[in-house]
Amino acid sequence: MACPDCFRGGVVTGDPKGTIETLYGVTTYVAKPQGTSSSPSTIVYFTDAFGLDLVNNKVLADAYASATGIRVLVPDIIPGGPMPAWVLDTMENAMGSVGLFDISGQINRILMFASLLRQFVPFMYRARPTIPATFNICLDYARKVKADLPAGGKLGLAGFCWGGYLSVNLCAQADKEGGGQRLVDASFAAHPSFLSAPGQIVDAVLKFKSPLAIAHAEKDFNLKTPAVEEAEAALRQKAGNGDGENGYSYQLTTYKGVDHGFAVRAKSGDQTAAAAADGAKEQAIEWFKKFL
Repeated sequence: MACPDCFRGGVVTGDPKGTIETLYGVTTYVAKPQGTSSSPSTIVYFTDAFGLDLVNNKVLADAYASATGIRVLVPDIIPGGPMPAWVLDTMENAMGSVGLFDISGQINRILMFASLLRQFVPFMYRARPTIPATFNICLDYARKVKADLPAGGKLGLAGFCWGGYLSVNLCAQADKEGGGQRLVDASFAAHPSFLSAPGQIVDAVLKFKSPLAIAHAEKDFNLKTPAVEEAEAALRQKAGNGDGENGYSYQLTTYKGVDHGFAVRAKSGDQTAAAAADGAKEQAIEWFKKFL
């Protein structure tokens, strides 16, 4: 399920430090650690619906690379291309308050929603991560990265909104078709969209014992708090406390007072969302440093 919060939020200021390369046939933003890094591991960052068009994704990838010492790859992999970044402002304006008798305001709102629908409907038809073709493109990319890692290298995934579905569900995939080894060595998802919870969260942890951390928004319309709580209860029953007991590691953190999208698109001036975004960033960094 998608909601208006999937397509609204703020744009950060920042100058991306990475490079654009073609890897495994896909245009990819490559964020490398500053200075010398000896890590053989790689993090694949699956973006929100705005892809590489939104500078936030590049800046956050740079932050992960700098803090972990691990290369981060951000593939431009959304079928048919990402949602255009102008949608953020249009959605924000369309969701704003308009007086009941403000005729021009109401007409303008209708026109904005019509413009948005012309973007949403094709995007949902061609690019939902639940579509097998979309999921398999991302699975293939992740498997190629994993197969190409040097000795001792591990694969991490980070996913946001659209990409959060992938960073959760790829945990339940083998490193090769028909294989018995896990694909993902550590995964982080922030406010994943389209997720079937609690089932897919539980499967992601249990299938291959892939370490999974989730940054959940308390007011998320997509992934509601009771479903996350149910997933955590099921995991405690089946997998232990999440701190490595029985080989299972998981961390489900709910950030209070924030909406879907906070970890990558916190609005300027929203101190609650900004603090939560910083918390989610540190959560991901510490998770990757621990397992990669």
